[in-house]
Amino acid sequence: MASTEALSYAFLEAHPADAARVLERLAATEAGALLKSVPVRLASPVLRQMLPFAGARCLEQLDDVEIAGLLRGTGAQSGVALIRYFGAERRALLLAQLPTTLTLAYELLLGYPEDTVGAWMDPRALALPADMTVGESLERVRRTDEAMIADPFVIDRNQCLLGYVELADLLRANPRSSLGRQVRPCRHRLPAQSPLNGLTDHQGWLSASTLPVVEHDDRFVGAFTHAALLRALSLERSTLTSDKSEDTLVSITSAYWLSVSALIQALVGMLPVKRHEGES
Repeated sequence: MASTEALSYAFLEAHPADAARVLERLAATEAGALLKSVPVRLASPVLRQMLPFAGARCLEQLDDVEIAGLLRGTGAQSGVALIRYFGAERRALLLAQLPTTLTLAYELLLGYPEDTVGAWMDPRALALPADMTVGESLERVRRTDEAMIADPFVIDRNQCLLGYVELADLLRANPRSSLGRQVRPCRHRLPAQSPLNGLTDHQGWLSASTLPVVEHDDRFVGAFTHAALLRALSLERSTLTSDKSEDTLVSITSAYWLSVSALIQALVGMLPVKRHEGES
């Protein structure tokens, strides 16, 4: 049993997307028990790859503290798609379990319709005020606890987008000079309310994989990656076709998929899943 557990953990870590496809076909109680039993560092990437409605069914099997731990691991962009399936009262309880900065990110994303740029942007993309010095800006970059998805954006004190700055320029510049002197213009920016459909052909992707997101008043609110667009559109297509593919796992005949399913099922079988009264 120990070797099965170790092998299953290794599979979850190396192939989170494949594991997600298997968990989507398990009963919610079994899939939820598996996510509960494995370390958050393994469970969160798998949950991030699951269809939101399937992942939300799994989360419903857990208590608020456990769900909050997983939501911290998935991040706001993926996590918001999951908690949209919870009622407003439960969402509020879950958000109360998160760090303040992450709670604000979730609340911002929840304010946009699901099929818009705003719902899928990264609201914590690094933005630096133009009146900082180059030295202060570099120190801010070093201290950030977020993964850098692009060169930092630059804003004024009203949070209006001025452009972006390349890290290479900052490293070459005089530390005492103004950051505003290093700003490069953003040729393309996306309104937060823009619908996702049609954005695959946006000209901005020809020169950048990350575009700034602004509100009506040009106020910077986040960054939107091409990868996030593809994921959002993929999830939309998967959700629309899910009713036609409930038996997808059964229809896949490759030995790979069968072995993957058996492996995860074996791990699930090791879990002490509590049955509700009336279940056989």
